[in-house]
Amino acid sequence: MLAAAVLALSSAAAFVNGLPNTVPLQLDKGFWRGNFTVGSNQTFSLTIDSGSFAILVKEGLYKPSATSQPTNLSEFIQFNGASQDGIAPAAETVFFVRDDIELGGVTVHDFLVGNITQGDDLPGDGVAGFSPPASENDDFSSGQGLVETFCAEGKLSPCEFGIVLEKDGNGSVTFGPLEKSKITGNITVLPAMTNDSWQILNSTEADSTILVVDGKPFSHIIPTFDSGSPNVIGPLDQVRDLLKSVGYNVTEQTNDYVTVALGTYDCARKPARVGFSFPPSNEVHYIDLEANVLNRTADGRICTANILGTSTVDAPFWSIGQTWFQGRYVQHDLDNHTLSFADLAWDTRWTII
Repeated sequence: MLAAAVLALSSAAAFVNGLPNTVPLQLDKGFWRGNFTVGSNQTFSLTIDSGSFAILVKEGLYKPSATSQPTNLSEFIQFNGASQDGIAPAAETVFFVRDDIELGGVTVHDFLVGNITQGDDLPGDGVAGFSPPASENDDFSSGQGLVETFCAEGKLSPCEFGIVLEKDGNGSVTFGPLEKSKITGNITVLPAMTNDSWQILNSTEADSTILVVDGKPFSHIIPTFDSGSPNVIGPLDQVRDLLKSVGYNVTEQTNDYVTVALGTYDCARKPARVGFSFPPSNEVHYIDLEANVLNRTADGRICTANILGTSTVDAPFWSIGQTWFQGRYVQHDLDNHTLSFADLAWDTRWTII
């Protein structure tokens, strides 16, 4: 395990055999979605979720193709942050079939598709997982993830993809190495887990990511980068303390034995700056000003911050959601098990808090 590093811009050769360089995404109610064709020529708008591994289609929507094959695989999956405000959890019962998946004009055959048969409502038509391969499950081998399958079939090399989210509701998934023409400044490179999630690895607490609030270190944390979460999620007690420290009103809700805490404040005041630094660099990477507010009341007077505490998360683990991604190019390297990011080049004309 290595500490984070800051590298100068570099470029690398890649081939994308049939895959487009980019697939467009759109922001809708706190979630970034792309179009996938699944099964019998059905197009679904799925949330791009780097925090999970599977293709999951919402209950009642999936229709198998003539060549689909049932499996004996099933899963019970729980999500944090399944609503725009991040409050609602979701629990899904999933049965897997093998069917065709098409993204950007490229089709993968006999891919594991999760057909949700019972569960809570999900945003859009379901979820498209972009995490590293799942561990401890022999049936979900190197081909279980869509990007891994592209790579295994020779459609993509090196095995990398980027999530590029602008601040105007448009974004994209890119295939191949990070495109330096789209970024400015240095690239921060972080060591990540080889399986299950884009969780950052560090050898000691001193090396670990620092949560920063209004320019002051708040806590050392172990973050997971999760584009499928609408906000930043942390342990209930830590988030409660953070919200109180910046003068927010703390509201707590308990539902199905899960307690969440969120903070509200007068929209006329300047919101607290929340960001992260990655040692050995001292630079703080803040959430963008506009992305910092999830919801406003109808009269525009009361704002809800995008920092959510939940009793389902234990310290020091945090999830960095899509609000932090906005204005950044976040690169995921499945060959070298790293996550990298840099500011988008046009970010220089925007305001970061």
